[in-house]
Amino acid sequence: MRLMAKVTSERKLVDTGIRALVNALGYSGTARFLRHFAKGEGDYLLMQEEMFKGMKLEQIYKRAKDHAQANKG
Repeated sequence: MRLMAKVTSERKLVDTGIRALVNALGYSGTARFLRHFAKGEGDYLLMQEEMFKGMKLEQIYKRAKDHAQANKG
């Protein structure tokens, strides 16, 4: 049975998370994993609202599928 670590602060949360990643992935795996995340700029929810304004869900899915097909590499 796994117990959840008690997290008392944001710093403790980060430390506990990094420790868990290192234990699971090793140091190089942790570094590779963390490279996939970057703090972006702007408000994604507002950008998303504008980008997909007036579109139906089926249209959004088709647009994503077409984009993925066009950028297959």
